[in-house]
Amino acid sequence: MSVTTVLRAMLAALLIGCVAAPASASASARHDRTEAAIIRAMNSVRASHGLPALRVNRGLARAADAHSATMARTGTVTHGSYSRRVRRYVRTRHVGENLAWMSRCRAAAVVQLWMNSAGHRQVILRRGFRRVGVAKRAASRTCFVTADFAS
Repeated sequence: MSVTTVLRAMLAALLIGCVAAPASASASARHDRTEAAIIRAMNSVRASHGLPALRVNRGLARAADAHSATMARTGTVTHGSYSRRVRRYVRTRHVGENLAWMSRCRAAAVVQLWMNSAGHRQVILRRGFRRVGVAKRAASRTCFVTADFAS
């Protein structure tokens, strides 16, 4: 067997593995420990209200990451045209967004902040939202968090 044949076989096996891998595994691997903890905390709150768990969505995670990066770079916190921005990453009927900024990024504190705000609480507890992407970025001792939701 030639080296070229072996390399082609290895490449084919790698491609098959990439295609066969479940999308949720790659999407969840995208979130760091704090981001995953924020999602777990939101799902815990949703479960206590009889709501289904949010599923991680790679497109929403990319949308959230892009927005958190912009907020960290500019030092501003704003939703802007979040509906249009999020829809560049996912196709969906309904979208929502929660933002947070604080000196330390602690998952429980972020979710508690949102639950203490009527508007943010409503987004987390909206039954129609089934998918989520969360991203945090730090700049100048400030942590910026974006959670993008979709139906």
